[in-house]
Amino acid sequence: MRNRKALRTMSDIACESCRVVACEHLDKTAPDFCVQAAITKEMHDEALRLYNEPENHLIMESAAIVSAETVNSTRVQDTIKFASCMGASLVGIATCTAMLRETRILTELLRKAGFEVQVVGCKLESNMKADLNIGAPSLAEDSVICNPIMQALLLNDAKTDLNILMGICVGHDALFCKYSNAPAVTLVAKDFMTVHNPCSVLYAADSVYKRKLEKTIGEIASGKGE
Repeated sequence: MRNRKALRTMSDIACESCRVVACEHLDKTAPDFCVQAAITKEMHDEALRLYNEPENHLIMESAAIVSAETVNSTRVQDTIKFASCMGASLVGIATCTAMLRETRILTELLRKAGFEVQVVGCKLESNMKADLNIGAPSLAEDSVICNPIMQALLLNDAKTDLNILMGICVGHDALFCKYSNAPAVTLVAKDFMTVHNPCSVLYAADSVYKRKLEKTIGEIASGKGE
């Protein structure tokens, strides 16, 4: 537990305000609000115990190998390398049906690399919102809704070694990961407006996307958001 100050609580510390990043640059001094100050010995020991569990250790070893080259590697390459480092044989892909073209390309790349691949789309069972007791007035009654839990259950049944998320909706990704037996990684974070580049909104939060963000935040702050 290097570069930490006296113990504090999470309520008065915040990583987002840091300009030092002493946790990474060990020659620097951590600010008073450093989150590391909230780490107790018990938390530290528990994290180490969990990292030493076989599956977690394999994931960390594999991620370390991939991250060492990530500056000169695309996320598609990183994902394929990660699957290889993990020793995966059968790779599952949970995909948005709007991204089947991209998923076909990914599937071909994975198979060329020697993996078996099992793909499941998000609109399994063709559920309407009434079938799952969903209110959401802005969603049309005859709209087929996503089925992330079933995607996870089917890939569990296939006994995949690693699952890849391709454009799964915000929230549906949480449910998929919650019920996936195999480790799950995200290749594509769906964002149709930015061609699946959510960070572009953050880069242009004070310009191109300012009005859109202000509208959403204003509606939520005033209690008008769903």
